[in-house]
Amino acid sequence: MTTREELHELIDRVRDDDLDAVVQTLRPFLGPASRPARPSFIGMGRSGHSDTSARADEILRETGFGE
Repeated sequence: MTTREELHELIDRVRDDDLDAVVQTLRPFLGPASRPARPSFIGMGRSGHSDTSARADEILRETGFGE
């Protein structure tokens, strides 16, 4: 059995009441959690206008939406 397999087996045997203590003990070995990268489509709808929400009806009229 590998060390990783043994660790998984040990974790499976930890009582629910002790899980928080085990997690706190392991965290220093893992380092900071990395944030997932933003999806590439974030920000692609930037119009350069800060009042788009307030002007929604006007914008829709200009585009002919609903006609």
